[in-house]
Amino acid sequence: MRIPGVLVAILLSPGVMSPQDVPFTLRVDVPLVPVDFTVTDSQGQSVTDLTRNEFTVFDNGELRQVQAFAPVDTPFNIVLMLDCSDSTHDRMGMLVSAMTRFTDQLRSQDRSLLAVFGTEVHTIMDWNADKRISIDVPDSPICHGTNFYDALDWSERKLEGVTGRRGIIVFSDGQDSKVARKESEIDGVRVRRITPPLEDRDFIRTLRTVRHGRASLYFVAVDTDLNPGPDYAGSIPDLQQVRARMELLASASGGRIVFPNKTAEVVPLFLQIGRDLGTSYSLAFAPSKSKDSKPHHIEIRARNPEYVIHQSRETYTNN
Repeated sequence: MRIPGVLVAILLSPGVMSPQDVPFTLRVDVPLVPVDFTVTDSQGQSVTDLTRNEFTVFDNGELRQVQAFAPVDTPFNIVLMLDCSDSTHDRMGMLVSAMTRFTDQLRSQDRSLLAVFGTEVHTIMDWNADKRISIDVPDSPICHGTNFYDALDWSERKLEGVTGRRGIIVFSDGQDSKVARKESEIDGVRVRRITPPLEDRDFIRTLRTVRHGRASLYFVAVDTDLNPGPDYAGSIPDLQQVRARMELLASASGGRIVFPNKTAEVVPLFLQIGRDLGTSYSLAFAPSKSKDSKPHHIEIRARNPEYVIHQSRETYTNN
């Protein structure tokens, strides 16, 4: 697949790990809550040489055992997902331009996988590739529709069994062709509107998958109600419901979301992710045994009281 006139150079090296490092792996029989975090000292400088014994974690104020820990130099594995549907075609050049800036931030031990998605997912560059790639999206049949939730599920599966920290970056408008709708009456007119997120069973299933996974989701969200395209003539309330879905997914995973109108507004997110790669730790703990839908507060503490912790997520839901 090729995008005419757009060449992306993504040069990656195979992941490496020093012998003394213990891989960040999770027990498959017990769901764990992962958290990425950075540490700064009293001068605001990053502290990157701490060990597992330097930290404790609390769940609603209750001490939890750290089940898995990853130091700063642990490899980071990133799935890059490009929505190639007709609705995002005009914005594709913006993302590709910003992506080249992002890949410059990757370290030698980090890896990425690049795929495009519409009605299906097509892998452009698999793990450990070291080559130049070009993508031509418009003529592909898979780009005439979007199975957004299926694409996210595919991304999560690609990260199963992968050693190291995990992340997924998604460039999309968040629209799923089969999104749940219901009829409403507005000013005497019957219309079909997208349902709120928690009334959408397909979305709830995907949200549950994200909560139980350990990949942070980063969304570059285009054509939402906050940054609609110049030719958009649809329903703003529908766009609001779609945006709410992406925000919930980002929050549940400890990721981020941006709503760019131009490349310059995407670059800061990519650069921040790149900076995080070189300064972030990860840990995971077993959640509370009680199943409820209330948010649980996560607090990571450093044994040195002068250190300040910056967490990717501060809550999780145990359901």
